[in-house]
Amino acid sequence: MRTEPRRLGLLGGITWHSSLEFERLLNEGVNGRLGGSSAADLLVRSYNFQQIADAQAAGDWDGLGARFAADAAALEGAGAEAILICANTMHKVAPAVASAIDVPLIHMLDATADAIEAAGLDTVALLGTGYTMRDPFYRDHMAARGITTVVPEEPALGELHELIYGSLARGIVPDGASEWVTGVYEQLRERGAQGVISGCTEIPMVLTQDDVDEPYFDSMGLHVEAALEFALRD
Repeated sequence: MRTEPRRLGLLGGITWHSSLEFERLLNEGVNGRLGGSSAADLLVRSYNFQQIADAQAAGDWDGLGARFAADAAALEGAGAEAILICANTMHKVAPAVASAIDVPLIHMLDATADAIEAAGLDTVALLGTGYTMRDPFYRDHMAARGITTVVPEEPALGELHELIYGSLARGIVPDGASEWVTGVYEQLRERGAQGVISGCTEIPMVLTQDDVDEPYFDSMGLHVEAALEFALRD
């Protein structure tokens, strides 16, 4: 193991709440492995989430891809040795980011799929934003790894999206939200889900492993572990 971590470039969180959590987990992970006063070596591009949310709602994914690609290239130019897109939904533009850089893109969906494969599962619930649950980019990525994802039906799918964007992204956890999300997962379990992907970095605010009996795949935590492996391996 290295005694100095490699420098990582982080693209957003994309909300500042999850940005802080990513940074905390990376710093704690490096310190836990190296000890002393060691911490992660990070370059962070933090975004105004309102601008991102407006572009998503307008369907301007090409514009978002160009923005994230340019920011990734800038982080690489500043010395980042790998790039992380610190959000599930924004992995929709991962191909644009990967094509703009010469350093590795540590892919959140691959880290999650690795854990699902290691658990021996082939069908899991996916809870995230409406974009993540409706758009084929996530389920196609998982399907290429032999993993089927099941998502809530309407109106629950839209209500979960609104919970994330209207409350969780602002740091607000409404009363009863955890129980409601747990109920949504239980319906997916009845449809064959053998576990659940926390497919949005805000989902752990309302659903954790303590709330479910089946395996819980925390995409943020798994992404962080993949980043730590890269940052510290010889």
